[in-house]
Amino acid sequence: MDPYALGYRLFNWFETFSHDSFRKKFARIYSTSQLNAAKCNYPNWKTLTKEQKKEIAEYWGLEHPVKSDFMTHEIMLNVKGEFDVRYVPEKIYRLYLDPGLADRKLILAWDDKNYFERHQPSLPFPHAYVRNVNGWFLDNDYRHISPEDARKIMVEHLPLIVKPSLVSGEGKNLRMVSDEKAVDEVLSTYPRNYLAQEVIAQCDEFDRMNSHSVAAMRIVTAIVNGKAELMSGMLLTNTTDAVACNRNTAPGVGVVLIGIDDDGKLADTGYFENAKPIQTLPNGFTFGGVQVPSYKEALTLALEAHESMPMLGIIGWDITIDKNNKPIVFEWNLRGIGMYHSQLTTGPLFGQYSDYFAGIAKKLIKQK
Repeated sequence: MDPYALGYRLFNWFETFSHDSFRKKFARIYSTSQLNAAKCNYPNWKTLTKEQKKEIAEYWGLEHPVKSDFMTHEIMLNVKGEFDVRYVPEKIYRLYLDPGLADRKLILAWDDKNYFERHQPSLPFPHAYVRNVNGWFLDNDYRHISPEDARKIMVEHLPLIVKPSLVSGEGKNLRMVSDEKAVDEVLSTYPRNYLAQEVIAQCDEFDRMNSHSVAAMRIVTAIVNGKAELMSGMLLTNTTDAVACNRNTAPGVGVVLIGIDDDGKLADTGYFENAKPIQTLPNGFTFGGVQVPSYKEALTLALEAHESMPMLGIIGWDITIDKNNKPIVFEWNLRGIGMYHSQLTTGPLFGQYSDYFAGIAKKLIKQK
């Protein structure tokens, strides 16, 4: 089970080097999938009017709009109950803003989870006991160690979380390692590019939602006129006993996405991946109005770190709060920032900065 297998490498190559046809097709497939999934939960489905489509096209600079440009707006119209031109169309983001806000050639290096601490040494990351970089073992301080030493260190610090360091998403291949047998399975089935981290004990508020997985906040920040600004914040928890909070099981089962307001309070309504609303988790926990501990501190960490990396125009940060109510940064995301999910939970991705980014989009469209 090599996280850097051929399929991932092909996706990497196409996505990173901005092949327009690939991005366009991917946006259409993704939007169609989300639209069809959402329709199942909203029987009185509404479609956009010609006037609304025209407004979207003018706002985002679409000279030759196609159906896929309006799917996001149509979903949000039905989920939120009102039309808002500021929602970012999937095609606009995938084809123009995503490759335009950051040099995609940087992504392969800056998106390697094994080197987050090197890029941002002041951030509080989970302790990585063992790193595997292209088949070679390193300790937490990036010193070379033998496979035998790697096994010994992992056994001494059980339990551990093991996850791929390159091109992962939705909790794929993340696993809890609790005994020596599991350590040996990791060493034999993960040939390269992964890390073994400490298990984080989460804060009481998150633990009451689901004690099987550590809940994570996805905080999206972007560079606006040279300064990092908050775009959106949401919390990811799960309705199953999956180790990864962002792991999906079936429609309406698995990851739950809950918006976070500027003061750190959770929204009354969350959503499953298929846009089905939820107010109370299966264990009876009602999350509306719950205060996220140390939210402002977590936000400050993300904003200050992003300002030191202005070449990465938009970042999705995964941050949890530990049992001592201190923020712990799991990772940052440069490709899959969760745009659709952010808009589903908190509204238009760019909020008060929508006009600014719509202007950027129009310039990028003209350049192409």
